[in-house]
Amino acid sequence: MSYLARVSYNFDSKYLVTANFRADGSSKLAPGHRWGYFPSFSAAWRVSEENFMKKQDVVSNLKLRAGWGVVGNDRITNYLSLELYSQGKYGYGNNVITVLSPKQLQNEDIKWEASQSTNVGIDLGLFRNRLNITADFFLKDTKDLLMAANRAYVSGFASQWKNVGKIRNKGIEIAINSTNIA
Repeated sequence: MSYLARVSYNFDSKYLVTANFRADGSSKLAPGHRWGYFPSFSAAWRVSEENFMKKQDVVSNLKLRAGWGVVGNDRITNYLSLELYSQGKYGYGNNVITVLSPKQLQNEDIKWEASQSTNVGIDLGLFRNRLNITADFFLKDTKDLLMAANRAYVSGFASQWKNVGKIRNKGIEIAINSTNIA
């Protein structure tokens, strides 16, 4: 189940702001950890729409952008928060005996994996948008990674799904497009 709220504001096609709030519920996660709350915010300034930019011919588009947000991941197998058993049947003399064997260990702490991203960018169009440059600088931190973590074999299981580890991705993306013949 999910709920989403969004507010957007656009003033004179120059100043753009958007805020989002998302609440996601997942039965795949442990009771007490089933709901995740994920906000985001973005803003942009179209500098090329300002009066001081109208008198020149070189820059046809200039937009500065920034954004921040959190997203969640619950892409795991169902019932990982529960202790599960498998049924087996064995013969004992003339009788059939049903036994239950542990199939999966319970994890009452399994919760949403969360990724927080920050992005700053610029869109630049030159010479009536015949040359376009887009540059983005980003930083993404993921915590509480959902992974099958190794366990001591004495437990009877080689691994168990848990929230473990962190990852940081950062970088720069640049795209340059040109229209050489109009």
